[in-house]
Amino acid sequence: MTAYYQIFAATFIFVFVKAFQQLNVVGGHYWYVLPTSFLMAAAEVTIIINIVTLLTFWACVPMGLGGGTGAMLAMYIHKRFIG
Repeated sequence: MTAYYQIFAATFIFVFVKAFQQLNVVGGHYWYVLPTSFLMAAAEVTIIINIVTLLTFWACVPMGLGGGTGAMLAMYIHKRFIG
């Protein structure tokens, strides 16, 4: 069961950072692009490692929940603190 929590957390972080990155690029916020890219890489590697260890279709559930909530939070935080 721990792998499902790790997949949720890693997907949440990955989609959060990916959405944040997209907003940075669109808004021309150059200073945030490079650190955000490193966070994206770390989260993506974590997701891949956990998916390989599980090898089950049910991993889609925590990935979907993590991705959706991560994207919504990124939109809110970016709008609130960066503009």
